[in-house]
Amino acid sequence: MKRGAWWPIGIATVLAATVGANIWIAVVANDDPSFAIEQDYYKKAVAWDTTLARREASRRLGWHIEPVLGAMTRDGVQLHVTLVDSTGAPIEGATVKVSAFYNARAGTLVNATLRSGASEYTAQLPVHHAGQWELRFDVTRGTDRFVSTSRVEAAAAEHGL
Repeated sequence: MKRGAWWPIGIATVLAATVGANIWIAVVANDDPSFAIEQDYYKKAVAWDTTLARREASRRLGWHIEPVLGAMTRDGVQLHVTLVDSTGAPIEGATVKVSAFYNARAGTLVNATLRSGASEYTAQLPVHHAGQWELRFDVTRGTDRFVSTSRVEAAAAEHGL
């Protein structure tokens, strides 16, 4: 091979290595479970006024939601929710939906519809990480709609899982 023919091969090698490194970085970045993007962000941004109006309507409704996570088991945790009106009376017959995510793994959403019980609502959530969880509630009863966000701590099992 001629003496001057090596430089195009060197440039091609450097370019190939750069492309390979970029592909590797993209794969690693997209596989990170702690990386999260808010679902339907643009749609939520466009509907921001509606979101604010819904929050204000929820505030005026005066309902209060109190979530508690039970002990962690192999199946996850039991979520217990107390829902009361502005006078402290329990609200029965509502449909309570929750979207939950572990703050360190916000890309993985857990959705559930809670079952109505004696003055509380419950659901089994596949929660397997101790730490802080964000719970986004959407409650409807008749024409009333209440939205609320809570942060709760999930405690690790005392004897391990």
